Amino acid sequence: MSHDTAGFRARYRAGISRWYRAWLHGGFVLAFGIAALAVLIARIDAPQAWQWLAVPLGLIVFNWGEYTVHRRYGHHRHRLGALFYKRHTGDHHSFFVETQMPYEQARDWRVIFFPAWLIVLFCAGLVPAYWVIALFDTNVAALFCTTLLIGYLSYEVFHACEHLPARHPLARLPWLRQMRRLHQLHHRRDLMQTRNFNLVFPLMDWLHGTLYWEPEDPRLS
Repeated sequence: MSHDTAGFRARYRAGISRWYRAWLHGGFVLAFGIAALAVLIARIDAPQAWQWLAVPLGLIVFNWGEYTVHRRYGHHRHRLGALFYKRHTGDHHSFFVETQMPYEQARDWRVIFFPAWLIVLFCAGLVPAYWVIALFDTNVAALFCTTLLIGYLSYEVFHACEHLPARHPLARLPWLRQMRRLHQLHHRRDLMQTRNFNLVFPLMDWLHGTLYWEPEDPRLS
């Protein structure tokens, strides 16, 4: 059964509040995230070499979290993640399919970005993580939480770039081009529940055997 992407896009756009401002949405996420990063970075004081190990650890933890939440809650119904499932599989994967990946207007950002309040909730979740780790080492706590927050912001930026037109200068950057292609394959309706869940770096996809690649078809760019 074919999916009427154009029809879904029209219905989704009609349901967006007239007060929605795409630049305010994206700008708030970026500004709040940068402000939180500034607070965390200010707590880093002459870290020793071993303390920098918190950065690769944070990258692995974020990559695992991104993969797990996306795969488990974004594509399978669970009471705990019902809202995320509706927004992701219900809206995002109906709005964007493999043959129609680019957004067409700024208001389409609403179906790409996470809700603006989620950056606040994410940062609030970092507070107890920071204080628990800081009981042992303040630099490790700040470096670890900084890395997680950079991961969140990177996810938002990469995801937006992966829905740019193929000829956009950013979409043609080597790494973004590769991740854009992996994400395009993820939006194939028979692959979305099983393949390519990482959006920034496909480490967990590789480890779990869910990484899938095909050469790009120019007709789908």
